[in-house]
Amino acid sequence: REGTVGAEQNCCGVTVLPRRMTQACHLKCVPPHYKEAELSKGESVCLDRCVAKYLDVHERMGKKLTELSLQDEELLKRMQQGTGTA
Repeated sequence: REGTVGAEQNCCGVTVLPRRMTQACHLKCVPPHYKEAELSKGESVCLDRCVAKYLDVHERMGKKLTELSLQDEELLKRMQQGTGTA
């Protein structure tokens, strides 16, 4: 069961992250009315930075959530050992 839940969350995170990142960075960096077919240098730089920041924050959050999950598991084990149930 735990493996299934993790796989479902990972699956959804893999598909949701690119969509959200694309939407957020596009809104931030590309004006709604296109002037040219190609991105300007400023738009390209903005998109590069936006994507890098988005991925960095996503990675940091993933590490922190993993850390918190491991702490919760350890606490639960200690509590179960203290009550004599396993």
